[in-house]
This record gives sequence, structure tokens and C-alpha cells, in this order.
Amino acid sequence: MQPVDNARSYQVRASTGNNGNTVSLPTVDSTQARRVILPNLTPGTTYTVQARAVGGTTGYSDWSDPVSHMAT
Repeated sequence: MQPVDNARSYQVRASTGNNGNTVSLPTVDSTQARRVILPNLTPGTTYTVQARAVGGTTGYSDWSDPVSHMAT
């Protein structure tokens, strides 16, 4: 994700599943840009995660490209 001038906070969303069985987790808000903790993930489960900035001149940035990561 590219830096957003004057970003006040960040939102991160995650989901798991495929083939129509997608489960979305609640969006997490954070003032930290480099480290956002997603609670209640299940170890060994692969999640698709996206982030966006809140603030700046547009209010919200676009959601980042999705990235898949396995919880440990």
C-alpha cells in the first residue's frame, strides 16, 4: 500500500474460505501503520487480508490488493 498523506488511522479486513463459503471477520481499526493485530484468528487457517488508510484528502484510500497469509 502506498503512503497516504495525513492518514489518521488504518482499517484492515480479513476473510477466509472460497467457493461461496467466504467468512468475513470484523474490520479492525488501528492508528498503527506498520503493525495491526487481527484478533481471534485460527492457527493453520489461510486468510485474505486488505488494508486502507483513513483520512487524507479523500477520506478513505482504496483497499489494497488482497494478500493471503496463513495464521500461526
